[in-house]
Amino acid sequence: MGHKPFAASTDRGPTPLPPREAWRRRMRDDVLDAARAMATEKGWDSVSLSQVAARAEVSRPTVYKGFGSRGGLSRALVHREAGNFLVGVDRALRQPAATASDALAAALVYALQEAGENALVASVIGAARDGTDALLPYLTARSEPVVTGARLIVRAWCQTHFRHVDETRTDQAADVIVRLALSHIVLPPPDHSLRESAEVITAAAMGVLTR
Repeated sequence: MGHKPFAASTDRGPTPLPPREAWRRRMRDDVLDAARAMATEKGWDSVSLSQVAARAEVSRPTVYKGFGSRGGLSRALVHREAGNFLVGVDRALRQPAATASDALAAALVYALQEAGENALVASVIGAARDGTDALLPYLTARSEPVVTGARLIVRAWCQTHFRHVDETRTDQAADVIVRLALSHIVLPPPDHSLRESAEVITAAAMGVLTR
């Protein structure tokens, strides 16, 4: 679980962080790694901060100081996972394609497949179907930071490929894409392949962008 965080790069290369800040970031990553592993193994509802602290080999007060509460750790865990996921989605959106709709559909296939293969997401959704798991709200009802990050990426893509479309419609299209994709991740249609789901979302977005 070792990490080597660095501050912003300079012309002479990355500047190492001061030891205290480097330790703090490393500790935070270690705690989040431990929390993710335990949530994946047995569901977040079964995990206590004391257990996470023990697995990360830090004290319980250190975890509280770093995250504030169990809810704070939940948010940080989901937001880190979402951040890593969105980096991949942004990269997928930038891949060459014959048309803008082809590019969007391909990126959506990537996003749906990655979410489906993500062990933490699978654990959260599986537990929610059994009526439990406290992490699900951070993907749905309390997901605004996650949704906002995704919307910004998708809106930038829409504005790049549909320059003649006004800002209101690109915002609407981005919102449609993100919310439908999230819905398909949390409650995938039983009779749709990933490609079919991607095409449904793409058609809805194109309906907004080309009307």
